[in-house]
Amino acid sequence: MDRRQKEKEFFAHHAETFKKLKLPNPIFILKTAFYEKGKYGRNIQLYESELKKNEDIYMEFIDVIRDDKGSELDYTPMMQDRPLFKFKANPFYAEEYEIREKTDYSVYIVSVSELMVILPDGSEISYSLYEKRKEEAKKKEESLPKLQSSLVVFPDFEEEFIPKLKESVESSEDVSSILLEIANNFQRLATALKNK
Repeated sequence: MDRRQKEKEFFAHHAETFKKLKLPNPIFILKTAFYEKGKYGRNIQLYESELKKNEDIYMEFIDVIRDDKGSELDYTPMMQDRPLFKFKANPFYAEEYEIREKTDYSVYIVSVSELMVILPDGSEISYSLYEKRKEEAKKKEESLPKLQSSLVVFPDFEEEFIPKLKESVESSEDVSSILLEIANNFQRLATALKNK
């Protein structure tokens, strides 16, 4: 799997937003947002080489699909709505973020809550406002009436009403034969509608 090719595919998804932002060549990367023991919320790792440029960094979060041996097979969007995130350039990153030194590189741990979310129209909102809107939309969706599971609009007269009507007509000695005729007419009507 070619990571650069995947980044191009993900970038293409956000191309219209970048046009609205008038950014022909932004820094765009794919990141994994992870939970870590002892820290609140999700975090990302930004390489020192990315932060040193002192430019805004745009990203989309991904899930990495691996084989049995741990090799990367593919990347998929982590979130269904595929938001575009922005880390605002921060020349003081070395003082403000936790550093993790590796053998040949360094990474800084940044809380996702510090990122901005870029909306499709090019406007930006805080991550907390994005989460709040998502939660409100979910509650609104859950409160909407569910779709009818059956396509039958009218009750089945033949099964529900006619047997009850016949039973009540037959058990009543005072009811005239007209009611029995009405029940039979309903039965014929229900059969005709069912056969259409």
